Order: sequence, then C-alpha cells, then structure tokens
Amino acid sequence: MPLYQHVNGKITAIKEKPFKLEKDIQKLVEANLKQLLDLEFVQTELTVQDVRFDTLAYDATTNSFVIIEYKKDSSTSIFDQGVSYLNQMLKNQAECVLAYNNAKKTNFSKTNFDWSQSRIIFICREFSEKQKMATDFKDLSIELWEVRRYANDSLMFSPIGKSKHAVSITPLMKSSNNVKEVISKTLPYSEDTLFKGIPDEIRALYEKLRDGILELDSEIVIKFTKLYAAFKKNGSNICDLEPFKGSLCIFINLEKGALKDGNGLAVDVSNIGHHGNGDYRIQIKDAEQYEYILSLIKQAIR
Repeated sequence: MPLYQHVNGKITAIKEKPFKLEKDIQKLVEANLKQLLDLEFVQTELTVQDVRFDTLAYDATTNSFVIIEYKKDSSTSIFDQGVSYLNQMLKNQAECVLAYNNAKKTNFSKTNFDWSQSRIIFICREFSEKQKMATDFKDLSIELWEVRRYANDSLMFSPIGKSKHAVSITPLMKSSNNVKEVISKTLPYSEDTLFKGIPDEIRALYEKLRDGILELDSEIVIKFTKLYAAFKKNGSNICDLEPFKGSLCIFINLEKGALKDGNGLAVDVSNIGHHGNGDYRIQIKDAEQYEYILSLIKQAIR
C-alpha cells in the first residue's frame, strides 16, 4: 500500500523502509502488543516440545492464549505451521500456563483458561494470495496481519479479514489428523455462534446497527466473544453489541460523564456488573432511534 505526504496541496510518495529481519518485526510488536493487537505479553521464544513460539500472548477478552509468528516474506506455508503450532499448544497446555504464571506472578491452572479460543497470528509485510486462500476458513483460528514501515517512521498495521464467502474447514478434517485435532478443540466465536438461539428480528436489528457502525470509520473492526460483538479501532473498544432473545444491548466505551446524550437514552452502568465495555448501556427492541444511537457511538471513536 503506497503512503503519501500531503503538503500545500501536493502529495509526495513516502518510501518504504523494509524490516531487515523477522526479529525487528517481533521487537516492535512485542513492545506495542496492547496497542496493536489488544493483547498482553507473556513470553518471547517459548519452546514447547520440538517447536518454538516466537511470542506467546494472552487475550483477556476471551481468556485465552495467542501464538504470534513473524515472517519476513510470503514464501512459507502458514497453514501447516499454524495448525501444527496450535496442536502443540493444546497438547501442552501446562507449558503455556507456567509461562503465564511466571510472567503475571499468579498460580493459575489449566482450567482457568478457555482453550477453545486459542489462536495463532501471523505477521508479515505482505501475504501471497495463496496464503490468504489457504487460511480463509470461517472456523480456522489463524489470523493474518500485514505490517509495513516507512521512511518517516510511519507504520501500517492491518488485518487480512476472512472473506464474506469463507467456508467451513470441516470437510478437510478427514485429510489431516492435525486439522481434526485443532478444529475439534477450538471454535472461534463468530456472528453465527453469537446469534445461536436468538430470534431473526434481533439479528436483523444487530446487522443494521453493525453496518452503520462500520460506516462511521473505515478502521473499525469486529471481534467476537462468547457473549457480544466488540467494535474496535486501533485495539481499543468503541462499543459492544450483546444480543438477547427480546432485545439488543449496546455498551458505549466512555467513562461516566463523558457521553453527551441529550435524549437521555443511555443508562449509567458504571456501578452495575455487565459484560460489555464502558459505563453506558442502551437497550433497544427496534431501530426507531437508529441515527441518534449512531451519533452516540461516534463519540467513542478516537
């Protein structure tokens, strides 16, 4: 992706400053893990059996571990490596828990974590179309992120999302024991899992609001958890949508007193236990105040 500097009506191309080593990418990501990926650092170069994870991280949102691998170029098979590494993690859970306990000074056991949400992230300057296609399965816990550095010290860091037509990897499970092992033990959260048992009208209400939120800023991405869909920009939550059988709850990630709500639609939940992020909750059953709700959500975009 070309990057330009705009000065006095003219644009000048900014030259890319490629990373010389995979380790350079690793150091950058590990030092800024929370901001880039909303993850917590656990350990670098963790050896599990006969493999070495470049970075082991922890996702507090899903209470699960994340492996991060770095690639300088797009010449390797990330599908095989991804499935193999996830399989090793699931078979050697105690190693990851020990690393976490050492890093966080805790005494947790394997049962304290949600292993079904384990995933692996590959970070590279650019992925080939073959690599993208090889990992484009809606129920495969492999993520791709591209990173580029430029001469003015700007950084491009963006995810390669699953395509709208991504299919299930289940039909391939018979061809590989590793794939079968990983898929049987992991189940990435998605819109389908979130709306299981939820009426169609509530899902339609969610989809309308989802599309409106995504149009507010091109950098907004969705991350699904067991209970809600989190809308994020640059690793920070903007709002969360939690569906119920008779309504849709919207949590706006602003502290108490920060939301300008002239209609008094949002409820202060700063002292009430809730799943979503932020101190404001809106509960709706229809799209009657759709535009106004979007104006409230827009206030949380940074």
